[in-house]
Amino acid sequence: MTCLKKITEYLFYLFIFLLPWQTKLILRPAPTNFTEISLYATHFLLLLILLLFFIYRLGDKKSEINIPTLWYFLAGWELFIFISIWFAPDSLLAAYHYYSFLIGVALFFLLYAGRGSDGYEDSFFAKGKIIGSFLAGVFIQAILGIAQFLNQSSFACKYLGLARHDPSALGTSVVEVTSGRWLRAYGGLDHPNILGGVLAVALLIAAYLLAKKKMLHKRREVMESILLFIFYFISLFALFFTFSRAAWLALAVGLLILLVYFIRRGDKWITGRFIALLFFSALLLGIVVFPYQDLVMARLSDNQPLEQKSITERETYVGQALSIIKNQPWLGAGSGNYTTVLARSAGVKDPKGSTVWNYQPVHDVFLLIWAESGIFALLFFLGFLFWQIKKDRREPFAPAILGLLLILLLFDHWLFSLPFGLLFLFLVLGLI
Repeated sequence: MTCLKKITEYLFYLFIFLLPWQTKLILRPAPTNFTEISLYATHFLLLLILLLFFIYRLGDKKSEINIPTLWYFLAGWELFIFISIWFAPDSLLAAYHYYSFLIGVALFFLLYAGRGSDGYEDSFFAKGKIIGSFLAGVFIQAILGIAQFLNQSSFACKYLGLARHDPSALGTSVVEVTSGRWLRAYGGLDHPNILGGVLAVALLIAAYLLAKKKMLHKRREVMESILLFIFYFISLFALFFTFSRAAWLALAVGLLILLVYFIRRGDKWITGRFIALLFFSALLLGIVVFPYQDLVMARLSDNQPLEQKSITERETYVGQALSIIKNQPWLGAGSGNYTTVLARSAGVKDPKGSTVWNYQPVHDVFLLIWAESGIFALLFFLGFLFWQIKKDRREPFAPAILGLLLILLLFDHWLFSLPFGLLFLFLVLGLI
């Protein structure tokens, strides 16, 4: 059984490391990821880990059945997502979105059940190795994102799930200024905003780990600190090159909450280290920002055509969401069917056709859940989040991560609209 435990454990660390890669088998092609049906390589790996975990637990006589309250909220959320399938115009797409949700729940279960009854003291998985695997995986994405921005191009590789992005092509995420169209950093993910959100979470965890290291007595501790510093500043630059305003704001909010936490804790050494880290972050970021200050001003102002278009579209998306909610407030329009419903209401006969690209999910996860799965699904989701906030057994950086996550939930949709987003959402909630 010890051998089985080790195999399961290290397969899980491998899964965490590989999570950002979008290698997939497309079963039903579509012009957008919102209506595409695919099987991801990481899903198969996670299901294998789950199977091995259950086999090990069956042979472990010490295992106990304990159902915390938050699982009832999660079950209620899942139930109404399932019910919404039967009211969806594209039931196959709704079933696929439900499957993606269950994959996320499986990851959350492994993180929660693998933590053990005494936190990480009697855990199946080691907290440090989970976080280390996560940061290592994100670091590769950061390097790739920086390279994409500096080269203003990206290469395609189907085996790694990488798509080619051309700044001159319509539909590519760019910053448009008088000097031309500048490609934003994607990494290996579907959109710069997704890379930005992932980097923001990783940076906040790295900042916490760097601040809390007091004295370095061993060579291993010194090496860990050096690697953390390298990761932190490389990822900070990569976050800048995503030009994701939501991710910038989310990280700022998370760091502010973390600063308040350190001040209230009363440890002047840790607080001083954290403030020093923020100072050098601002200094080095300022050096990088200076050559691209026109791009920053374009993203922060509302007088550029693309930025005006972005603001107008977001307002339109909210109106569309409220319209769907008004028509189907109780059980929603169908899980994963938001853009399909919009397209059909506009008279588009083939929701999988090219014109469906004009329709995007509302950039607010709370409205999106309500529109797709109904008010009861939203209430259970809010209850689930509330229980995550109030639960006793949580990490010290949990309030900062939750504050960061709240910004991403309020200003974007990918944490619920895409398979990777659901996995990442449950990963973050499972870690805290």
